Amino acid sequence: MPYKILVLVSEAYKFKLDNHSIIPSALYREGHEVHIGDIDTLCVHDSVVVCDRMRLSEEFTAGGDFPTLSESYASAEDFDLVWALAGTHPEAKTDYFQLLWLLNQRVPFVNDASALFYLNSKINLGALVPPEHLPVSYVSNDYDVLNRLVESDTDRSWVVKPTNEGCGADVYVVNGKDRNSSALLSSATGNATSRYVSYGRDIIGMAKRYAAVQEYIPNIRTNEKRVILAGDTPVSGFLRFPRENDNRANATVGARYEPLELTPEEDEFVRRLGKQMMGFGIFYVGIDLAFPYVIEVNMENPGGLNYHQRATGEDRSSEAVTTVLAALRTAGKLP
Repeated sequence: MPYKILVLVSEAYKFKLDNHSIIPSALYREGHEVHIGDIDTLCVHDSVVVCDRMRLSEEFTAGGDFPTLSESYASAEDFDLVWALAGTHPEAKTDYFQLLWLLNQRVPFVNDASALFYLNSKINLGALVPPEHLPVSYVSNDYDVLNRLVESDTDRSWVVKPTNEGCGADVYVVNGKDRNSSALLSSATGNATSRYVSYGRDIIGMAKRYAAVQEYIPNIRTNEKRVILAGDTPVSGFLRFPRENDNRANATVGARYEPLELTPEEDEFVRRLGKQMMGFGIFYVGIDLAFPYVIEVNMENPGGLNYHQRATGEDRSSEAVTTVLAALRTAGKLP
């Protein structure tokens, strides 16, 4: 059955080989009526959620020009499904999620707006993943607490990262033997002490910032896998390796990638995890797996189809979108 689908992306000058071009093209190829909308133009006009959008008449290709969004402030509600594939500027995030939530009350989403807001974060990973499959983790804005943790056992290393950033931004590995660890933890939690001394709490206000600190998993350098789940089915992904002089395995910062192969145990685990995530309204997600541990989940715009295609030459996007739609139908979100 063909559907009328709105794919919300961020406007750019050119399309890259990523979800913004791959997923709308696959939906179009499979016979659906596909519209591209600029997520940063979401507004409410006379109680209707609207955005700038256009209807696809051909597949997008990487390097092609971003299309002219010919319909300004057109309804975003006249659709069978919305697929949100982008974030927005940090200053607009509260408004952005409230607009997505309102739209989601009227149109089904591939990933529910509430899941995008609450669960696409390092903070709430424990709500999705059983504790035995998580590294020891802390989330705090208290430098002293985190510094004591790291210094308490100099044989353990820890990954420090922002709670709501991605693509390898401000990710560090620290341990108590590293003379930089205290400075990195201070920076990760907002340099509150130095800022209060320099400017005064009364002047600068709250300076503390939350950071996630996760025990470093040694096998992550050789066995970290990005697995793309459509519903509860692994449909794509890649094996990724950090550069020799880097601890980050993000392909966006130059990590090497190879074709994905899951062991039977890994395959069974991610399918079970996918079933649990569907209960939270999550039907398309990227899982960072260093089995038996889940390191992160990514649902806003998870890379995987693109790097699988680069590694193998195989385009699995049609399989991915048809599997997502089938899972949504089974869950009663689509007719």
